[in-house]
Amino acid sequence: MLPGPSVASFVGRDRELATVRAAVCAPAARGALIAGLAGVGKTRLAQEVAAYARAAGRQVLAARPSGSGSHLPLAALASLLLRDDQAAAAANPVQRGLRGLRQLAEKSPTVLLVDDAHLLDEVSATVIHQLVAERSVAVLATLRTDEAVPAAVTALWKDLDVLRVDLAVLSAEEADTLITEALGDPVEGQTLRRLRDVTAGNALFLHELLHSAWEAGLLTRSAGIWRLTGRLRTTARLTELLHDRLATADPDERDALETIAVGEPVPLDVLRQLVAGELLETLERRRLITVAERDHPLVRLAHPLYGELLRDEMPQLARLRHIRRLADAQETAGIHQDEDVLRVAMWRLDAGGPVNPELMLAAARQAALIRQYELVERLALRARQAGAGVSAGLTVVGALFQSGRSAEALRWCAELAAQAGDDAERAQIALTHASLLAHGRDAPGLAHAVLDAAAVTDPFWQAQIEVNRLYLRTYELDCTGVEAALSLFDRAESVAVRLGAASAAGGALMLAGRYAEVIPLVQRAIPLAAGHDGPGRLLADSMRPANAWMRANLLDLPAALAEAETSYRESLHPPDRIAQAVSAFTLSRITLMLGRPVAALRWAAEAHVVGRQAQLRAVCRWSAGVRLQAAAQAGAADELAAAAADLAAESGERRTRLFDIEVMRGRAWSAATRGDQVGVRESLGTEVARHGGRGAVGAGALGALDLVRLGEAVLAAELLTRFPPPADWALGQLVVGYAEAAAAGDPARLLTVARQFGRHGMPLYAAEAASLAAGAWHSGAQARAAAQARLFAEAQLTRCERAVTPALRLDGPVTGLTSREREVVLAAAGGASDRAIAARLHIAERTVENHLHRAYAKLGVAGRPELRSALGLEHPPD
Repeated sequence: MLPGPSVASFVGRDRELATVRAAVCAPAARGALIAGLAGVGKTRLAQEVAAYARAAGRQVLAARPSGSGSHLPLAALASLLLRDDQAAAAANPVQRGLRGLRQLAEKSPTVLLVDDAHLLDEVSATVIHQLVAERSVAVLATLRTDEAVPAAVTALWKDLDVLRVDLAVLSAEEADTLITEALGDPVEGQTLRRLRDVTAGNALFLHELLHSAWEAGLLTRSAGIWRLTGRLRTTARLTELLHDRLATADPDERDALETIAVGEPVPLDVLRQLVAGELLETLERRRLITVAERDHPLVRLAHPLYGELLRDEMPQLARLRHIRRLADAQETAGIHQDEDVLRVAMWRLDAGGPVNPELMLAAARQAALIRQYELVERLALRARQAGAGVSAGLTVVGALFQSGRSAEALRWCAELAAQAGDDAERAQIALTHASLLAHGRDAPGLAHAVLDAAAVTDPFWQAQIEVNRLYLRTYELDCTGVEAALSLFDRAESVAVRLGAASAAGGALMLAGRYAEVIPLVQRAIPLAAGHDGPGRLLADSMRPANAWMRANLLDLPAALAEAETSYRESLHPPDRIAQAVSAFTLSRITLMLGRPVAALRWAAEAHVVGRQAQLRAVCRWSAGVRLQAAAQAGAADELAAAAADLAAESGERRTRLFDIEVMRGRAWSAATRGDQVGVRESLGTEVARHGGRGAVGAGALGALDLVRLGEAVLAAELLTRFPPPADWALGQLVVGYAEAAAAGDPARLLTVARQFGRHGMPLYAAEAASLAAGAWHSGAQARAAAQARLFAEAQLTRCERAVTPALRLDGPVTGLTSREREVVLAAAGGASDRAIAARLHIAERTVENHLHRAYAKLGVAGRPELRSALGLEHPPD
């Protein structure tokens, strides 16, 4: 969908819209002033209110202020005044304006629309003030808060009680909503972040940049997800707006703005060496720059797009001059903090000429901490050219991998291996090479071979290699390395070793369903991961998603969702594609557990798109598996076909098997949509058995859960008997109980399981189990029990997204209840009063009472408390 003007959604202004409508259209209203910076949506809000006023029968007159007419009396009102009114023409300008507008306002209640009231000439402003004071008109005006305003306009809200509404920029959530609605489909998180950051919530700027990106072909849609694929450019209209804002006739001002643009944020003590203090104050008063209050104040341009425009238009020689002066000034002021190192290195790099390799490499490591991988690569390459050696080369490799350029990174590893001079370099190259193969090439077997071939005798580096071997074993569903990994975690001093050990042990424990043992391990490992940029960086980035998935399997789903969302947000700023892909994959699995297949489909699609950008083949495969599950459960046939094609494209022999259960669950759901029960058994049943044979009974139990949901309860019960999950894992035992109840066709046990799923926040699973119970009771001619179970299922389905699964059998009305009785009962169970239900359904309260009494009799309950209890809703909603 082209984000044209008609699509630019009116987002985030509902409260202001209602307030201004009331202030303008109420009886005897005096009106409203809408104030804010340029581009925040003042005019759009005023237009919406004006349209509402016209529809309400008001006459809307429009004044036309302009900068060129601000010194001409009545210039803003000239188009409204009668030119052949000789009496008015003979009067003074104020009287003429009052006479002309009073005549117009006599016809009907009148709203005077004044866009850009700060541009009003003094006479027009005085006329409008008098008309509002005598209640001849209600005013609806906009004005900019960064411009001088006529005194008569200020008096409107200070003296006459005209409502003043100050519009802020869009919040992050509002900006995301606007972008998503404009494009018509979900938008990848990094794209949302880039658009938000560069426009700083300015709705006009955001709209213009969306236009520009669309017209330049920079917005592409893959797997139903929109993303940016290039550098944003401003439109001609936006460039003109920015030029107007930055206009200055003073060459010193322009020079100061350019200096800030090439270096922002610039330390204030550095900038004061280059720009006079009085000039900086002038720029701040004009709201062209901002100064952050901190121990070492930093100066920025007031809007990100100011810098974009200045840098784009700056001559190259001027840019080099500014950069060199900044670097010299920073070194004169002193390098006191890590960010000073990065700042000077960047400026020296951009200025050209000789560099200090140690400075460049130190800066590259600082850039890695803030995930600026393009900058890491540039700094490390320059350090290597200046003689920094293998360490700089490894930093380049890390940047290439994080940027999704695995093939280049692998070539660098081969080149560096021939240059290694000691155990430290040999080990670091082998560890980096193995990580690339396992994560970028989905080839843990080849990664093992690289580690085995590393000729290292130093005990410190041997420990590093050993812990990576243990970690890779979990990738192949080997759960036997737990004790060795825990021992290394407890006794190692290296952060990288401890992170690797925690990941190895944690992965094996979760595969085995030993979640209670994972909690203290992950809680100790997460602080180690913060700020780590060494060989274990990828493992560090996976800690929070792993913690979220652990909480989900411990049935603390709200905490799991919050943790995964936090991990995802942190992956966006500073940007980290790998962490983003892993976090989106985790969110897809958690939202699926929560009964939200549409949301899961969106997250799985993003994980696949971003994983492909980052060249994470395993994540692409796993996310395609979850996407299959979600598409099948959401009844999205097109998405199902697309996910199947993506999964087929990611197939291969050398595979990381850590989350292969998700792939087979996806294939089983796909087979079920085709009515292929043999395919369900052969794909998922075989995979559950394979997991169980390797000790990965935790992951296997999740596969068995889907076997029950897909009509293979007997097979699931058999497999869970052969490969039982740990007795202290609540979810695992719930799956066992579900499989046994479904295999036996025991409706009472199935309803008990359904209630447990409901209490744990898994409404879709609860609805499916209750539906199976209803079917069993119906077959046994127990209509009342069947009706209760099926009504329980419907109540649970109101808590999740629309789903289509084999276990759901709610195609018609609940047994014994009419459709109206069912509607009334569900509303009552949700806490609605008789009066609220009557109003919602447009029926009498007495009719509601009659429907409820008949339904209670059919369901065998005595009133609302028993009804809520029967539906697993023991407590009324908040």
